[in-house]
Amino acid sequence: MKSLIPAVSLVSLLALTAVSACDSKGTNNPNSTVEVTSDQLKGGGVYIAYMNGCEKGCDQLAKGDLVLAVDDKPVSSAKDMRTSRLATGAPIKLKVQKPSGETKDIEIVAKPKELPPLKDVPPFWSVGAADLDKAPQWARRNLFGHASPMAMLVNAEGGTTDGRQLLGKKRLIMFWDYATREEQAQAANMMQILQLAQDDLKAAGVEVMFTQIRFPGNDNGDGTPRQAPMNDTALREYQTKYGVAGKAPLPQYRFPNATEYNAARELGLEGSTTYIQYLRASPAIILLDEGGVVRWHSEGVQTATDPDYRDKDDQFTIVQAINFAKTDL
Repeated sequence: MKSLIPAVSLVSLLALTAVSACDSKGTNNPNSTVEVTSDQLKGGGVYIAYMNGCEKGCDQLAKGDLVLAVDDKPVSSAKDMRTSRLATGAPIKLKVQKPSGETKDIEIVAKPKELPPLKDVPPFWSVGAADLDKAPQWARRNLFGHASPMAMLVNAEGGTTDGRQLLGKKRLIMFWDYATREEQAQAANMMQILQLAQDDLKAAGVEVMFTQIRFPGNDNGDGTPRQAPMNDTALREYQTKYGVAGKAPLPQYRFPNATEYNAARELGLEGSTTYIQYLRASPAIILLDEGGVVRWHSEGVQTATDPDYRDKDDQFTIVQAINFAKTDL
């Protein structure tokens, strides 16, 4: 990705002259929670991201447990869990390590569930502990390690997508706002880098979703936004104005307006947890693996540790996410 720097340094001038300089140097929100630590994952095996329930034994399991073996066969990845076929209606013995470090043998009986439109839903969503542990500390905010929470996203070209429809494909979702000049500059620069990297991401099986929402900080103090959320026309015009000439535009999404919103369409792989509850600092980057588990959640921009990105913290942040999506997702 370092090869992107010369190109970005040129096209960024367009965005920066249009949106002016940053108000201040962006940093990752220091008050954000680190959801899952390396210490919690050191037992290995497979991390339980969310429980869907079963006929027997699931009351002894919980999010954060590590499944070490299925019927005495060691497991270490979500693929191992899929091939183990837990939901057959037959008794299955799990060796599980609890967060306390205690190891327990738990027998479960599970049958395939339906989570419309999904069929054959397993008793829990999971991800390999070693795979989950690849994310840097600053990319482990509140949604990290969760299954895809509830969402209803509107495509600027038409149609809606929910959190369940995100299952089955790797995703890089950038949620952004433009309430301040700093956020405007960050969004433009990061959009350009995503455009330049889009072909590489597609080759790695990763779909980009460039999603504009109103973040909590976008407020005049009286409940009204400093900048109103963009509609579809504004999103298309934004990318035409600030995007990289000659490069394909990014797929653009937004949250539904009051008329479009339908609670029945706000679905996810988890119960009542929504994306918007935990998106507090723009830009927020979410990486989802094909199993629907959040493998990266960062907020704001991270201070660059690479000298090639000195004073380009926004570019450093999105490049780290892109590289992770290409090689570790």
